[in-house]
Amino acid sequence: MLHLPEFVQSLPAGSELRERYAEPANYRMQWLYPLAAGVLGVVALVTGGVAAGALLLAGGVGLGFWLSRRAQAAEDARAVWGRLLYCRRCPMSFPPEEAAGV
Repeated sequence: MLHLPEFVQSLPAGSELRERYAEPANYRMQWLYPLAAGVLGVVALVTGGVAAGALLLAGGVGLGFWLSRRAQAAEDARAVWGRLLYCRRCPMSFPPEEAAGV
């Protein structure tokens, strides 16, 4: 059994296994779009566009929530990947808890 991140690092650059077991992509939360929608929503509310302001505020909150969930999912996937073990016999990867019976 090998620690998956170390195994992937030891593979040559063009290896098919390196691509197959690569680390999940990093995703950074982008606050610009939800913040811009919120600011535009407040401006629309202040200037009298209640419907447009409410829609922009709700959209900004929804977009912010969706983007934060996406960033958290990517972070969780990277954390799980960092703990995985790789079996050279079967070639499979699995968490250490499942390796106790092997």
